Amino acid sequence: MTPPPCFRATAPTPNRNHPMSFRYYAAVLAAALLAAGACGRASEKVKPLPTAAAERGDLAVRVQASGVVEPVDPVDVKSKTAGLITKMPVDVGSIVRKGDLIVQVDPRDVRNQLEQAMADSAVSMAGLNQARLQRNRADSLFKTRVITRTAVDSARVNYATASADYVSARANLDLARQRVEDATVRAPIAGTVVSKPAATGQIIMAATGFGGGTTVVSLADLGRVRMRVTIDESEMANVRIGETANVVVDAFPDRPFTGQVEKIEPQAVVNQGVTFFPVLVNISNKEGLLMPGMNGEVTIVAADRKNVVRIPIDAVRKTTELAPTARLFGYTADSLVTLMRPELVSTTVGANPTNYVVVALSDSTYELREVKTGANDLTYVEVVDGLREGDRVALLGSLSTGRPKVWPTLKIASNMLRSPSVQPAGAARK
Repeated sequence: MTPPPCFRATAPTPNRNHPMSFRYYAAVLAAALLAAGACGRASEKVKPLPTAAAERGDLAVRVQASGVVEPVDPVDVKSKTAGLITKMPVDVGSIVRKGDLIVQVDPRDVRNQLEQAMADSAVSMAGLNQARLQRNRADSLFKTRVITRTAVDSARVNYATASADYVSARANLDLARQRVEDATVRAPIAGTVVSKPAATGQIIMAATGFGGGTTVVSLADLGRVRMRVTIDESEMANVRIGETANVVVDAFPDRPFTGQVEKIEPQAVVNQGVTFFPVLVNISNKEGLLMPGMNGEVTIVAADRKNVVRIPIDAVRKTTELAPTARLFGYTADSLVTLMRPELVSTTVGANPTNYVVVALSDSTYELREVKTGANDLTYVEVVDGLREGDRVALLGSLSTGRPKVWPTLKIASNMLRSPSVQPAGAARK
């Protein structure tokens, strides 16, 4: 039925002499105001929501972070021999080859120990030879029944003891020779001296175990360095081991370096309530321009998507954020949840919420639709499934969550409905 046209209500002039005149006047006036309000509401229309079209385009996903250059696997060089440093031909920044002299410790004590060990070895060898002769003689005499079995056993015991003493003396001699060699400390790897805690004339302690002893220098191969950066957890989905990274340091702003994501540390770092993850970027430094401690910016090339269907990221929401969208269309969030497939709105710990968009249909209504998304560059997001090129999606972030004068009509797509034949009813509206 076509609603009656709007009219202008004119109130009659009251008759002061008639006792019912003022009551009649008030009733007529109230009726006129109600008619005017109804006419005004009938003239109101649904205000279209701001939308954007799903279109084909390219996505260049980049993750940026700041960091500091550090050496890869630096080596702390220590001496296994304690003593006074008499010679140290290297300094910080010196480039050494494997086997080059790093430190010479005063060898007099270890040489004396070596000479003592050599003497003990010679004595033990003589004792072993003497015990061998006595054993052989005892065996011969026992065969002719000159001596008893007890004497033979004693000679054999003396020989076994002499053999053990000789083995111990030889081991001590080897250790003494090793200590003499250890007094001369040589570079275990080729690299650059990045720190030098010790100096000529200093007495150092021997490294007898892990973490013990005095570090004389630290070596690192600066032909390959890395930068340690921290990435916000919201961007970690775009970071993968092996991805290419571009590095620019403050010292060489016009000279970019190429790196690669080498490692993603699993332990998060929380700074002022924000969660970050440390990421190590390996950088080639054959020219030797990068030095430990330099500050710079890392741009990780996370993804390059060509000719994909994309929409503004502002149009995508998760099913855990249904309440603002429901209010926009005059529903409660619970009224929509009861109509949707349970797995889409599960509140179970560990459940993954589903992405959805609001699609503008040709009949001026809207549809809640599930979509599968891919990479995003913080402005656009790739749509893998759920939309076709040309579909228009509502920009939900730019909409007011207040109550509109006239609610738009919302439908739920079949890929989200619990029962395809049921749609949100007007009774569900507040």
